[in-house]
Amino acid sequence: MIVRTVALASIDVGGRLRALDPAWVDLLAEEIQRDGQIEPIRVVERGERFVLIDGARRFAACAKLGHTGIEAKIEPEEALADAAFVRLGEIKGNFLRGELTMLERAYYVAAWREVYESVNALPRRGRKPKTEMRVQRTNISGEAANDDAADAFVLSLSDAAQRALQISQKTLYRYLQIATIPPEQGHRLTGHPSADSRVELLILAEQPMVRQAQIVELMLDGDPRFGTVAEAIAHLDGAAPAPKLSPPERFHQTFSRLRPQDQEVFFDLNLDAIERWQAARSAKGCKVGRRGVA
Repeated sequence: MIVRTVALASIDVGGRLRALDPAWVDLLAEEIQRDGQIEPIRVVERGERFVLIDGARRFAACAKLGHTGIEAKIEPEEALADAAFVRLGEIKGNFLRGELTMLERAYYVAAWREVYESVNALPRRGRKPKTEMRVQRTNISGEAANDDAADAFVLSLSDAAQRALQISQKTLYRYLQIATIPPEQGHRLTGHPSADSRVELLILAEQPMVRQAQIVELMLDGDPRFGTVAEAIAHLDGAAPAPKLSPPERFHQTFSRLRPQDQEVFFDLNLDAIERWQAARSAKGCKVGRRGVA
């Protein structure tokens, strides 16, 4: 395999399994324009042309910038003999990439913000009245994190970056709170479902460090009764674990917390299903009535 610049016009992209996310294309275009192309795309030779295997977003970003060439790892034609092998290469390129879990994203975002703070002079505002003060957060090192710094960090991100990375002030604070889970405990959760659950991680982050270690120990013990943070906490507190809710029951809890106007929007969006339910309920009531008369 060799790496060299290939003309964009000589690459056949073909139908991709993964649709292009415009926010990610915009973000990669910004990064490539500022820092250059860091990761080459992957193509296979087909005579005098090439077929794209992996890197559709990078390809689109370079095209958006008006580039005529792109850095590419070039596979020889015999390495991927036909379209089936090319498709398999695309599938593996996405499946085996190893997407970050929620916990890993939190650690990365917290570290990114620390680097940002270390190289930028951040504004300092006067102390706010108590009623206006926001909840104090901590960074990945466990130090107090001021909201001015968080605001400055979020504002430093372009609109494309905020959309693609899904980082707003609200999500940043959640990431920073999750990142207070010490890595010696967080890394033990690698492969555990809780490592990718925002709710579970936020509950864990609220616990004292000694208790976090106890909770993680219980969750990894293999006992199915303590598979979640809440179940482990209930056991440590000697309380009966909360009953597990069915999907409809969990949805009801979420729905009941919506504002009335949002509930009405939901009704409008699901009007056909509601009318079917009402018709079935009415028919059932009529049958019961006839039996009672008989």
